[in-house]
Amino acid sequence: MSIRMLSLATLLCLLFTAGVTLAQTESTPESSDAMTTPADATQLSDEPETEIVGSVSFADRIRSGGNTMFFLGLCSLAALSCFLERLARLRRSVVTPIGLRDQAMKLWQNKQYAQLSALCDKHPSSLSSILKAFVRHRHCPALELSALAGDIAGRDMRQHLQRAYPIAIVATLAPLLGLLGTVIGMIESFEVVSVVGSMGDASVLAGSISKALVTTAAGLIIAVPALAFYHYIKGRTVALTLLLEEDVNEVLTTWFMTLEDEDKASDSEGQVTDAG
Repeated sequence: MSIRMLSLATLLCLLFTAGVTLAQTESTPESSDAMTTPADATQLSDEPETEIVGSVSFADRIRSGGNTMFFLGLCSLAALSCFLERLARLRRSVVTPIGLRDQAMKLWQNKQYAQLSALCDKHPSSLSSILKAFVRHRHCPALELSALAGDIAGRDMRQHLQRAYPIAIVATLAPLLGLLGTVIGMIESFEVVSVVGSMGDASVLAGSISKALVTTAAGLIIAVPALAFYHYIKGRTVALTLLLEEDVNEVLTTWFMTLEDEDKASDSEGQVTDAG
């Protein structure tokens, strides 16, 4: 009996010892993982801090874009200079000055054609060119003068709009240049990876790709304002064209069509008198 109890106790001790040993062997990787996990977390937490401390400056990012950034810079300067030139030149005083129509109508009613031409020379604009043409061809029918005014106004306003075309060209060309720079950068990045011989180090590829994407971002940054500038200038040109059309129609109606109606009325009265 005592021998059986002793054997059972010995077996239980062996099982307990084996269980403790097995538990220790299973807990050792967990403890090592638990020990390494804080270290890894510390290392991971340190890496962003290192990137933040050593962040790339704006000038370095521009230089990392390569030669494409030079052409994008030229495009941005061209668009900005053209926009500023249009802001300075495309004014109402260049198209239809305020008060010129009323002054010209008074001189026309008094038949002071020389003074009217001098007034137009004093205020050079699209409206003054049309008024001078009216004075030179004042004996022509109103329909011919209307066609003449349309030709002069259309020519001047097309010239104003054509001077804004470089802005539209930059808005179209800048994203394409940026995409070209990105493609070139991607080719160079994969060449670097092929030289290294392994894709295991992702930092090599990531750094090259980030540099390649700089040109795309720069192209979009240039294209979006350039497109807005072009549509603003286009809308301003259309608005001034409508004002010019309104003034020209008023002049035609007052100067020529009214005179034609009076001539027709006088002719009809003369015919009635002759018939009587």
